[in-house]
Amino acid sequence: MSNKLQQGDRIPTLTLNLIDGGTILLPDEMSTRYVALLFYRGHW
Repeated sequence: MSNKLQQGDRIPTLTLNLIDGGTILLPDEMSTRYVALLFYRGHW
């Protein structure tokens, strides 16, 4: 099991699918130092 992130840790590399069909590679493609991610799981 992975360890939890601690203050000052960098997030692991993630490839996320965007709602417009594109993708974004985090943290490499972040445009600013701070980012808020919202995960919406849709409907049941």
